[in-house]
Amino acid sequence: MDADGEFEVKRFDHEGWSVRVYLTKLGADGFVAGHADLYQGQTHQCRIALAGQQHDQAAAIVVLEEEGRAFIGEWMAGIMRGDAGAAEP
Repeated sequence: MDADGEFEVKRFDHEGWSVRVYLTKLGADGFVAGHADLYQGQTHQCRIALAGQQHDQAAAIVVLEEEGRAFIGEWMAGIMRGDAGAAEP
């Protein structure tokens, strides 16, 4: 856990990318916040944050995992189309 109270709860690889999911320690109100960091090789390309707090840690993890996979899919589709912006985060 780092100084901000965030801790890594899941790490997975998808389409050659590494995704690390972090959640913020639950507060007294029962809400959890978090983000996913996406790496292409050793390069950090994107951070996806939860738009709102979740009541359930498992639900927060699922949302961040799905959003990470969707971002990677869109990035890869942009490369396949030859979009100029696909090579830039």
